[in-house]
Amino acid sequence: MIRAARGYAQQNMSKAILALALTAVLLVGCGGDSGGAGDAGSAEPKPTNTISISDFLYKPDPAAVRVGQKVAVSNEDEEPHTVTDKAERRAFDSGTIGGGEDGSVAFSRAGTYAYFCEFPPRMRGSVTVLK
Repeated sequence: MIRAARGYAQQNMSKAILALALTAVLLVGCGGDSGGAGDAGSAEPKPTNTISISDFLYKPDPAAVRVGQKVAVSNEDEEPHTVTDKAERRAFDSGTIGGGEDGSVAFSRAGTYAYFCEFPPRMRGSVTVLK
């Protein structure tokens, strides 16, 4: 009798685990919707108006902006930084922005660009300039 009860409990436990696993798979498969109308299928990132520099990192990274947009750059570090196009042609450059100061950078052509800081060149970011 005890053996039969144990077998019954194991069958119920197996069914419960299977049900939980199936529920988890269904939730993961249905997740990720932000709930906003018109967001589904939109591959275009939301443009930002500000790039901040903090702890030797650009935020957001990657960033998205609009063509012709002038973006505020807030340097929250104590050291000077730049937002400089990595390509030789230098499609954009913020110039030196002192520690604790604000500057700006303008983006005139659509595309995706890698950029860096001239003072610690290991600081890197990327921006997509949207039409």
